[in-house]
Amino acid sequence: MRRIWWQAYRVPYRAAFVSAHGAELVREGILIGVECTGGSTGLGEAAPLPAYAGGNMDETAAAIDMLARGLIGCTADDAWMTTLPLSGMSAGAAAAARCGIETAIADLLARQEGILLANWLGSRAGVESGEIARTVPVNATIDASDTPSAAAAARAFRAAGFETLKLKVGLDESADLQRVAAVREAVGPGVALRIDANGAWTFDDAVRLLPLYALLGVGLCEQPISRLAPGALEQMAALRRVSPILIATDESCRSEADVVAIIAAGAADVLVVKPMVSGLREAVTMLARAGEARLPAIVTTLFETGVGVAMTAHLAALLGDSSRACGLATLDHLEASLVVSPPRIENGRMSLPPGAGLGVTIDEPGLAEYASGPPREVRQ
Repeated sequence: MRRIWWQAYRVPYRAAFVSAHGAELVREGILIGVECTGGSTGLGEAAPLPAYAGGNMDETAAAIDMLARGLIGCTADDAWMTTLPLSGMSAGAAAAARCGIETAIADLLARQEGILLANWLGSRAGVESGEIARTVPVNATIDASDTPSAAAAARAFRAAGFETLKLKVGLDESADLQRVAAVREAVGPGVALRIDANGAWTFDDAVRLLPLYALLGVGLCEQPISRLAPGALEQMAALRRVSPILIATDESCRSEADVVAIIAAGAADVLVVKPMVSGLREAVTMLARAGEARLPAIVTTLFETGVGVAMTAHLAALLGDSSRACGLATLDHLEASLVVSPPRIENGRMSLPPGAGLGVTIDEPGLAEYASGPPREVRQ
């Protein structure tokens, strides 16, 4: 590779996004490009979310700089297989930086071969091309914190063809239950509902609250107990044994080692895999381990712009046509996607962008509008 560049951005949310981790008003991240001597290029995105996984923009930019200096001059194939140390970096910043660089390299290599990024990733994960989906079922996330707005959003999503809706809980017990009840009433029994507590409950809270959500037809709860709670996986396993709804690990699932530990503990019915908090290479391995254990997985974004969403959609395609709804319908929460022709959603399914690699290109005027700070690069 002869050039690696990156540009930071700040894109506001259309409305404050509220979860048990706090309220988010703006999404920050870094778009990354790699170029080979022959002219081939690839795109990636590094978007840490400090409240969720730690790390910040300054750390992530520094990690990208370290990776770029270590990989410049390597062939793209060698760069994909190289794991450079990121000493002194937080796990969140290191994972986001690796995800962005790895995505750009994989995009470049898939473009060189003239194949979809999903097919390129599948060839590394042992997934046959015929098993890779071309459209991925997606859930809509309702970010409204008041009951009337949540119900209105649910009706709009149902009218648009979404069959799975997700709501954040763990904010206020009574208000959360009222909001979920209003959403259920708004959409009727035919729509699947999920909740995400983001680790806000204790074990006793979860044992008490999950049956109430089951009465509302909620089918799955993500991360009811904090990953930092003493004996968190053992608590999750105990909760699974009494819970009337499925339990998914989210914050507790950030690496292959986490997946192995979750499987060994019997701590989840479903895994949530977010490549932005694991790295793309690691996420591919995590899905492989889940597949070996016949443990269902859901792949989700971390509310990145169009580059990150496209990458996550290609990763989710490895789950095949029978996958559960994945958390990819997040671009509409941002003022801009920063890509030309972002991935399309019709009737609750996201289509992989057409063309080789990621299938998206940078919206240069949009990036110029939302850029924060000067562009950076390393050249051979």
